[in-house]
Amino acid sequence: MLTVQELNRFIDEQAAEDRVSRVWQQLGEQFALARSGLPPEHAMDRSELSFHDHVRLLGYLCLVLEGVPGDLVEIGVWKGKSLALMDMVSNRERRVIGIDPFALPNQFEEFTHYQETLVPDVDVIRGYSELCAEHFYAMDPKVALLHIDGGHLKRNVLLDFLLYAPSVLPGGFLVFDDYGDWEHSPEVGPAVDLLRAGGYFEGFHVVGCVHGFENSYVLQRR
Repeated sequence: MLTVQELNRFIDEQAAEDRVSRVWQQLGEQFALARSGLPPEHAMDRSELSFHDHVRLLGYLCLVLEGVPGDLVEIGVWKGKSLALMDMVSNRERRVIGIDPFALPNQFEEFTHYQETLVPDVDVIRGYSELCAEHFYAMDPKVALLHIDGGHLKRNVLLDFLLYAPSVLPGGFLVFDDYGDWEHSPEVGPAVDLLRAGGYFEGFHVVGCVHGFENSYVLQRR
C-alpha cells in the first residue's frame, strides 16, 4: 500500500510533474480551441472548466497505476476536463466512465461538444449517481480509479461511496473531491470523516490528503 509520504515523493519527481503539467496545459489549450467552435446556444452561463486544479492529482494517480489494469470512473464530470486528464495520462488505454445528471442548462450540450472532440471513447451514464448504480454494474466495472465529485451534500457523499466503492479493485484508488473545501462544500469533509469513524473504510488503506492537493482525500483498496 502507498503511504502519503511515498505519494508525495512520487508527485515531487520531475518526470511525473512534467508529464501531468504538460497534459493539463495541453487540455486547457484544446478545450479553449473546442470552445471556439461551440454554438452560443449550447454554451453554459458558467465558463469555468474546473473549479480548482487539485483534480490534477488524478493524473499522478494514473501514473502510479501504470501496469495495473482497470477502469477510470468519475461521478460528477462537469464539462469533462478531469475525465480527459485521466484518459490522456493513461494514453487512452483504459475504459473511462463518467456519471452525471447534466442537470444545469446547456451542461449536456456543452459536455457533448467537448466529448466528441476530446474524449470520444468515454462511456457516459446520464443520471443521478444514486439511481445509476444498476446501470453501472451491468457494465461489469473493474475500477482502478474512482473519483467521487457528484452531489456535495452529506447524503450524496455517503451514497456514492456505499454504492460505488465495491467496484474498486485491489490496489486501486478512490478519491473524494472537495474534502477540504469548507467554504463551498462544507458537508463533504464531515461525510468522509463519518465514513472513516464508522468503520466503512475497512478494506481500504487510508492515504489521506496529499501535500498540495488537500482538497482531495485518497483511499487505496487493500
